[in-house]
Amino acid sequence: MSSFGRVSKNLIKYRMRLVTILLVLHIFVIVAAQIYDFIFHNSDITSFTGGVVIIMIVGIILLAIAIENTYSSDKYRLIPISDTQLYFSNMMTALISLIYLIIGELIIYSVAVKIFPNPYDDFMIRHFNSVQQYFFKFEILVTFILGVLLIWAGISLLHLVIDWIDGFLPFKNQSIGKIILEVIVVGILSVPFKIITENIFDILTTGNAGNTFTDEIHLLSMGIVIVIVWILVFVSTNLYIMNRWSETTK
Repeated sequence: MSSFGRVSKNLIKYRMRLVTILLVLHIFVIVAAQIYDFIFHNSDITSFTGGVVIIMIVGIILLAIAIENTYSSDKYRLIPISDTQLYFSNMMTALISLIYLIIGELIIYSVAVKIFPNPYDDFMIRHFNSVQQYFFKFEILVTFILGVLLIWAGISLLHLVIDWIDGFLPFKNQSIGKIILEVIVVGILSVPFKIITENIFDILTTGNAGNTFTDEIHLLSMGIVIVIVWILVFVSTNLYIMNRWSETTK
């Protein structure tokens, strides 16, 4: 097995196990909540949507931490693999784990609503029923996945930039100094990100803004294009920094 394959296998094994634990925990919470409602005759209507949101947020955060820890792990430093291969293996396995989490949560949510129906979740499921609306749902899902990838790539970029700048500062490795540096870097990077994003969005949506459902789908499609562009920019920048300045190449 190649170095890329070995790293990917190790990463996906750990992350799949992590996601599985979250899914099992969610199932346990749902069952426990229903047992509690049955025993104590709780008549309050409970939606399962909140639980899905919480698990998704926790999963995304844990995967983000796993991504960043991989770059500094001695375990992967001992494997002869390039920074580019490590980066793509890291992101690819995180993406697969995210998709696994999404599918798992969709299954859990669907089964829970089927077994323990309630008007809130029934409305969520039945609200969109046309082909056009299903396409809108699909676009939202794609946007969500791409948005998470953008966040992960942005976190890696922030981490790499801060580590690079930190090497030139007198207060390096000091917690307070690093926090101040992080705030400054985030502020500096967010300005061009906001300006460029707004300008690109204005260009792509010129003459297409409206209040119809078709217009909403078009705007969402343009948003997907913008997110993809930023992902490519962040990934390219990350790879450039990793190959030029990161400790992995020293």
